[in-house]
Amino acid sequence: MPELPTGTVTFLFTDLEGSTRLWQEHPEAMKDALARHDEILRVAITAHDGHVVKMTGDGAHAAFADATSAVRAARDAQVALAGEEWGETGPLRVRMGVHTGPAEARDGDYYGTAVNRAARLMSASHGGQVVVSLTTQEVLLDAGAGVDLADLGEHRLRDLSRAERVFQLRGDGIDQAFPPLRSLEAVPGNLPAQLSSFVGREDELRAVAKEFERSRLVTLTGVGGVGKTRLSVQAAAEIAPRFPEGVWFCELAAATDTGTLLQVVAATVGAAPRPGASMEDSIIEFLASRRVLLVLDNCEHLLDAAGRLAERLLQSCPDVRILATSREGLAVEGERVRPLRSLASPDTDSSSESVLTYAAPLLFAERAEAARPGFLIDAGSAATVVEICRRLDGIPLAIELAAARVAAMTPAEIAGHLDERFRLLTGGRRTAVERHQTLRATMDWSYSLLAESERTVFDRLGVFAGSFDAAAATAVAGGEGVEAWDVIDALGSLVSKSLVDAEDADDGTTRYQLLETMRQYARERLDERSEADPRRLRHAEYFAEFAEVAGPGLLGPDEFLWRARLTRELDNLRAALTWSLDSGNDDDGELAVRIVGALAAQATLDRVSGLAAWAERTRERAERSTPERRVAVIGAAAWDAVMAGDYTRARALGESAADVDIPVWGTEMGLGPVGALALAAMYSGEYDEARRLLDTYAPKISTGTATDRPTLWSVTLATTRVIVDVLEGRLSDARAASETALMSARRSQSPSALALALYTRGWALMYSDPDGALASFAESVALVHAGATDMLLAHCLARAAALRGERSDPEAVRSIAEAVAFAHDVGSRITLMGVLDYSVDVLVAFARAEAAAIVDGALVAGRIVALNPVEGPELERRERSRARGRDELGSAEYDEAFARGAAMEYDELLAYLRAEFDALLSELTDA
Repeated sequence: MPELPTGTVTFLFTDLEGSTRLWQEHPEAMKDALARHDEILRVAITAHDGHVVKMTGDGAHAAFADATSAVRAARDAQVALAGEEWGETGPLRVRMGVHTGPAEARDGDYYGTAVNRAARLMSASHGGQVVVSLTTQEVLLDAGAGVDLADLGEHRLRDLSRAERVFQLRGDGIDQAFPPLRSLEAVPGNLPAQLSSFVGREDELRAVAKEFERSRLVTLTGVGGVGKTRLSVQAAAEIAPRFPEGVWFCELAAATDTGTLLQVVAATVGAAPRPGASMEDSIIEFLASRRVLLVLDNCEHLLDAAGRLAERLLQSCPDVRILATSREGLAVEGERVRPLRSLASPDTDSSSESVLTYAAPLLFAERAEAARPGFLIDAGSAATVVEICRRLDGIPLAIELAAARVAAMTPAEIAGHLDERFRLLTGGRRTAVERHQTLRATMDWSYSLLAESERTVFDRLGVFAGSFDAAAATAVAGGEGVEAWDVIDALGSLVSKSLVDAEDADDGTTRYQLLETMRQYARERLDERSEADPRRLRHAEYFAEFAEVAGPGLLGPDEFLWRARLTRELDNLRAALTWSLDSGNDDDGELAVRIVGALAAQATLDRVSGLAAWAERTRERAERSTPERRVAVIGAAAWDAVMAGDYTRARALGESAADVDIPVWGTEMGLGPVGALALAAMYSGEYDEARRLLDTYAPKISTGTATDRPTLWSVTLATTRVIVDVLEGRLSDARAASETALMSARRSQSPSALALALYTRGWALMYSDPDGALASFAESVALVHAGATDMLLAHCLARAAALRGERSDPEAVRSIAEAVAFAHDVGSRITLMGVLDYSVDVLVAFARAEAAAIVDGALVAGRIVALNPVEGPELERRERSRARGRDELGSAEYDEAFARGAAMEYDELLAYLRAEFDALLSELTDA
């Protein structure tokens, strides 16, 4: 497929007029007619070097590198459509709009205001008509295209940002007589002009229009500043042609009671008071026979009055439609409530081009350019702008206020001040409603509308980090005059007022969450109450108790359920631990030890969680705790040191727990220091010491009944024994030990124990039964994807890649690339060392000897971590791959590449490897 034009692009949008009616009246004939319609459009577009970006059901979206080609394609299409014999459906009349402007092309589509403006032009036209923008007309004149255009004057299109001068294409075969354009001037009303472009929310616009097909009252809800008013105005403009007697925007922010609300509505629609009738009755009588759309903006402070008026209008005025905005719904029968979410942002590592395909950074860019002409999001600022948008929760008001600061600050400086966001984000537009001029004013307005009990609960919920459930909310926010049912009631009310988000979790529970902006505001209020520390204490106590229940659950047959719960609560656990250690109170610090001690095994099994770092931070306080908790915390910290390749520290930590006088090493409080000590010895090549530790401390693996079920701990030590056998070259012992470990893992009913045992069984079979090894690796990976520990995922992928590489299977490259990326992401130097060792095999198998030599040099030089010594078949594999690489490349070239790798820094090596894998995958795909 030819590449789409970029830079300044001319867009052609088309739409079949009256298609809904035609489909209803001629469903069978329309199938053939629409197929012919599509063919005519495609032929005309491609004949003039245009690109069909997409067919839109009853129309087309096309892009052209120049305006002349676009207009000629539109002309030819209209002539062909007019000359076609359509049969039963009658003539198909297609409206067309052409606009020229800058746009971003990505993934076969375009983004930017130029695209939207072309679509707005098209929607204002009539079937058979081609209209073009002033920009396109000027380009045509400069090009000397000789196109005949009639000036239709200025029109306000539905993007509302500015009037557009519109021209109509004339010429042979083109209709000339059309009604006035369907611009906003053609519809009575008072929709406010917008001084800035409408960004994003295209899906929401379509959804609002669709809601009016099912209901006469649609209410947009959402947190203050999320853009309810802006969307309501834009949505009203989009559907304005449906209401020949007017679209009326009623701003209710200044209304203080029912009387003033009715006065605002009456004055807006022009309903004069009737003698002897109330103001409400006068409005009803005036609108009873009119087909109008009312926009009731900002109803939250007068919900009862707004709801009552809406209900009466729906009952007595059959052709009136109402679009309302509020923090919560109006609670009127038949109402359709559409919650409005924050704008989307990409990942922080997205490119400067791709970030502009997301609404939040695009809004920032457009508003920043208005504040400082020439501002662009480039490679240096893209990540920072995304960070700003994310930390502002994608709230449009907050993003616009931040972007305005670009006039005097860089994006990096703005990001640095976001912890003081309520001071930074001030100075809104003078014409804005007062409470919308600053972020704090918006929050103050929402807060002032809460009942006192709701304020109390809202403030207390500020201590949560991330999401939480109702049980946590009642435990933390209850007490001191607030009963559990008060918290539940307040939660429901806060959700309905858009101050708290609610989502259904996979386990059937409801999870609640405050946006970070809301949370910061709530915490400030909690500080003002002098209640912050007591609430944080309750929070820490609750999550210490949660950890002590979750810890054992994670080691048994219900691991998947508990791991999902643990993942959901990580932010809260982290917040509880941080506060406990920072409070300065020794009793509070013990809560942190309880959390880490209970979850110590997960510090090893779940590297991504960050629990291992918690263990190191908690270790000093653990010295004053119980022996069991002390050993668990030390074991987690020691294991983390092993994963980082710091064997000296791992040994020091492990041996520091040896003075414990009770048999707690190897308990379910954690994998224990013994495992870390054994691994440190093994990776250092001290296999006898590793065996001694395992023989001395490993519990006997049970072969008894189900009631004498093996533990995850015992299986872990058993699988460590298998690894020692493999590295020593004792493959017969390794295979026997792996089968025993596998049987034990199956009896344990622990998914992670089974994943570990399958991995070691696969490794033990690599040199005698490759198919069996691949099957074991695949089963282990499947368990990881289902929710088991990912501790050995990269090892499984790497060893499977080596076996597939011997078969020239392209999947080997994808597998090894994924393994390298994962090992890097989880921060395990030991894992990455092992993965890179096998990547040499894969690179050699696919004739990438130079890259293999570079990796070999980095490994031998210890650029990742000291390369572990191996014996037997593992040593033979390593030497065989290096020898193949040397033969392919030549000794001198291999040595030169080896030296380059030995000199590479960690980040340089990883970047080089990623590029090699990408290039290799591209070659294999093309082949």
